[in-house]
Amino acid sequence: MKRQGRNQGMLWIGCMLAAALLLLLCSQCSPLYPLNIWGDANCLMTVGRVMKAGGVVYRDIYEQKGPTLYLIHALAACISDTSFLGVYVLEVISLAAVLFIACRLGMRRRSIWASYCDAMLIGACVLVGSAFSRGDSAEEFCLPYLMGALMLAFGHYGEKDGPMPAYALFVCGLLAGVVATIKFTILGLFVGLCAAEGVLALREGGIRRAFRSAGVFLAGMALPVAAWCLYFGVHGALGDFYTAYVYNNIFLYSDDARTFMNVLHDIWDTVRANLLWVLLACVGMMALMLDRREKLQLRLAVLSMAIGAFAAVFFLGRTWTYSPLVLGVFAFAVYGSLPDQAERFRLKAARMAADAVSCLLAVAVAICLSPNAYLRGVPLNSLAQAHLAGYVHEGATLLQYSHLDDGLYLVADRLPQQKYFVRLNVEYGEMIEELDRYVAEAIPDYVLTSWEPLPERFDRYQLIATDAGYDDSDRINKMMYLYRRK
Repeated sequence: MKRQGRNQGMLWIGCMLAAALLLLLCSQCSPLYPLNIWGDANCLMTVGRVMKAGGVVYRDIYEQKGPTLYLIHALAACISDTSFLGVYVLEVISLAAVLFIACRLGMRRRSIWASYCDAMLIGACVLVGSAFSRGDSAEEFCLPYLMGALMLAFGHYGEKDGPMPAYALFVCGLLAGVVATIKFTILGLFVGLCAAEGVLALREGGIRRAFRSAGVFLAGMALPVAAWCLYFGVHGALGDFYTAYVYNNIFLYSDDARTFMNVLHDIWDTVRANLLWVLLACVGMMALMLDRREKLQLRLAVLSMAIGAFAAVFFLGRTWTYSPLVLGVFAFAVYGSLPDQAERFRLKAARMAADAVSCLLAVAVAICLSPNAYLRGVPLNSLAQAHLAGYVHEGATLLQYSHLDDGLYLVADRLPQQKYFVRLNVEYGEMIEELDRYVAEAIPDYVLTSWEPLPERFDRYQLIATDAGYDDSDRINKMMYLYRRK
């Protein structure tokens, strides 16, 4: 027992080291990068910094993702309030959990060493795909909870007949509740799990057993949601929470009507830009479906979870570049649990050497194939954000009037003083009207715009600096305009 515990401890340390190395090379939040230049990541970090300073999200500062995601960034701000170092630390913990679960699943069929090496290689393949983006997405922080659900599915559907016991269903519901408070559109995998569980429950005990399973799952799911409702209720922000996270995301964040050709185009783009881990996931799924050694109920349950996750990514509104990242869990869980191909070597040393090649290949993939490599090692003072931050004097107030957060709040070490601190991708009239009012009344000392200059009607500000930053295609092509109140 002590040896097993020691092995698990060493495995966790190994996963932490692997996650730290891979993310150091691939994530723009790591110390090797000057700044995460992604607007979404900067929005999250700004909200986290405001929460750390005592603000209440949705009431004091408006953003549209889930409160648990902002809590993660508030914790990151406690580690570093002027950089993405804290986000990097939490990314490492998150990825280490994914690698650890992948290793545990792999150990159903192979040695701990082989499982570790393959999990590291799969991790590298996921991180160099376009879905990882620049790091620090809601999808990235949901991966451990999705992997946890898959581990429970393998542990119960793969080992025992019939539906899950109550405690496992409760844990699955708890995991789903956390995901729901990060980004509820990522719940597709859990919908698939519930569908499989419902069929098994109906077959074993009829409608009564199915309702029991549903009740236990929903009880677990309700806990994180209820905790946040209590928090917002105490702070008088329950209505703000509902409006910003639920109503606006459902009714004001919709795209134009999507056609079947749009969906096919998104699927093709995902496959092309994430080819390494998509191939691993597809090979793993096919091998699992054909594997007669696995129970039929496990194969069907995992298939149901994959269909649910796939449908949520490609059929619930627009598919963003980072949306398919949640499907990467199937590369970890399904391909990673296939038998060790190195077992064909008779000598143990040869098998270990073959597995070690996987680790070395993982590092090589991360170094050479990461789409973020162009920014690795670039000094911060060479970026537009650092140049513009030099014009913002100590104690001044700042507002980004247009586009998402370009990182000037962070680099200039300023906190927004207004509720609406950027123009988000949501057609919310109050946000647009308030941003216009802030500038019309010349409330902030400085105003930043991206792509387009400040409209001429806001004549109480003068342009003092411009610079070009990186656009979404990693080209220095996005003009930024900094204005100072006259």
